[in-house]
Amino acid sequence: MSLLQKLMEHPSLHDPCGTAAKRAHLKASLPPSVATKQVDGDLRLSEGEDLLVEEGRLHVKGHLLLDDQSRLLVAGDVVVEGNIVHEGFDYALLFAGGSIQADNLLFHGELVALEGLSLRGAAWTYFNDYSTYADTLTARAVVADDRADAVDRIHADTHLQGHSRVIAAALEQLLHPEAWDRYQEGSYTALAKHLRQGQPLLRDSPPRRK
Repeated sequence: MSLLQKLMEHPSLHDPCGTAAKRAHLKASLPPSVATKQVDGDLRLSEGEDLLVEEGRLHVKGHLLLDDQSRLLVAGDVVVEGNIVHEGFDYALLFAGGSIQADNLLFHGELVALEGLSLRGAAWTYFNDYSTYADTLTARAVVADDRADAVDRIHADTHLQGHSRVIAAALEQLLHPEAWDRYQEGSYTALAKHLRQGQPLLRDSPPRRK
């Protein structure tokens, strides 16, 4: 049984990945990433779907979309040219034995990056059912809506943390007007659709891909 298969036996990755020391030990146990699996277009994991990429890194030319109860574990880096979106209120898992890179991230489930997370736009996590485990998080903006993520170092121009009612005024100034309108609709469903369509999330951000 491979290391990624063993990780899938855990109901949560808090125990094996919850501290920097545990993540470093896990990283040392992974074989070198030598190959790249490329997806031309969007990669979507449907509800309850599991996908293991054990040959190395994953390169998604479009968006990476995870439905509830889906799990994606990659031995190396996860490079997404579009957005990473998990819009839901149930468990989902994204694990990278390397780094995670994308335009924007909107995520409710559990995130693990053994070599850090890097977003060209925003890293937005919400609700405190699950957490994010990484040594570093780098983004233009970090938004944690009613969620306390276990990230050791955050590098961001803007860092908003707290209940949505508390950070609403700052969010309005941060978000592109169309994204703010979607957020105002009262759930994350409309905002997730906005990102899946490749529309801008932050002010002064051009749309990328549909």
